Amino acid sequence: MTSKFEEQKDMAVKTLGMMLDYLGLEASVRGEEKNERIAIKINSEEPGRIIGKSGQTLENMQYLLNLIMYNGDKEFPRIMLDIDGYSKNRERGSKGDRRERGGRSRKSESGISEDALRQQALDAGKEVKRWGESVTLPLMNPHDRRIIHMTLKDDAELTTESEGEGTMKKVVISLKK
Repeated sequence: MTSKFEEQKDMAVKTLGMMLDYLGLEASVRGEEKNERIAIKINSEEPGRIIGKSGQTLENMQYLLNLIMYNGDKEFPRIMLDIDGYSKNRERGSKGDRRERGGRSRKSESGISEDALRQQALDAGKEVKRWGESVTLPLMNPHDRRIIHMTLKDDAELTTESEGEGTMKKVVISLKK
């Protein structure tokens, strides 16, 4: 681990600690390196308050922390938050698979890998071009939606748009008019 990475990790841990304090949530946090990312483990007597309904509070905190850290340093590594193994369990599909378009099985919103999201965007784009009809992808968090938008942004024939309220929205892929 480089000293710059150590500094970035310490800054992320300190910032998350301040966020939790401002929210009135008591927890201890520690960071470590995991696959060139910063993994921050949170321990709390009230994990449910930090996780939130369907993991939305934890997901939003992770999104904001990444946004804050990336804004100050464009080379800042991605930050993953975990509390009592909750994030790991979600990635393994503990919430179950969802059936979406075409009867294909999809993991829960944040359990899909970035490569799988890119492939999903490309597949949906091919479908739109072939049939001329818009395709609506399932509800996604801001990070996953951004991957879809970025994957298709340079396609001259397609346009993408997020639809819905709150942080969880659907992405609609359509032909440009």
